[in-house]
Amino acid sequence: MKNISDTTESYIQTLKPTIWVGKNGYTDDLVAEVRRQLDARKVIKIKWLQSSDMNTEEVHDLAKTVSAEVIAARGRMVVLGAKNRGKFLETAPARRTPPKNLSARDKIRSSFMGKK
Repeated sequence: MKNISDTTESYIQTLKPTIWVGKNGYTDDLVAEVRRQLDARKVIKIKWLQSSDMNTEEVHDLAKTVSAEVIAARGRMVVLGAKNRGKFLETAPARRTPPKNLSARDKIRSSFMGKK
């Protein structure tokens, strides 16, 4: 886990759990559902019910399996955040500098002598 800001902390507290883990615990279906939800959302909250066994190794193994990071863990609640899983982020196109206001004489000169 990493240090998180107050804004992130308040967002995590208001976030509702989207996955509940029951007595079956860590299964392939759980991994598939976590992957599906991380593709749809960037942050998910998982709650382990009292009837299920939970340990920190299991949580970190789940995060590693689905290529996520543990943002926060408190009691039986865990918040996972999606990493950039090989997907390229769209970058903004490079900004072009606006053309200089050239006089007609400078335009003709630059076309014959090369651009300055």
